[in-house]
Amino acid sequence: MSELLDPTPELPDDTPLERVRFASHIQNVLRSEGLKTVGEVRQESDDTLLSFQGFGPKSLAVLREGLGLPSAYGVRPRRS
Repeated sequence: MSELLDPTPELPDDTPLERVRFASHIQNVLRSEGLKTVGEVRQESDDTLLSFQGFGPKSLAVLREGLGLPSAYGVRPRRS
């Protein structure tokens, strides 16, 4: 099996989510909603992600921060 990748803004959009090191509950929710790549996640709005069962503001913050994306809910990427 391939080594897991840390979630970073530099990950290409075609990176499969199964290769990204997210908490298992985040992985499970994204998989159950049919999302397969980093690019698909990046295209989803905050409201859509928050509508997923078991996916709340904390999960959104982890996801957006890890991928370096701003959020309508005040989540901002970490500065290096």
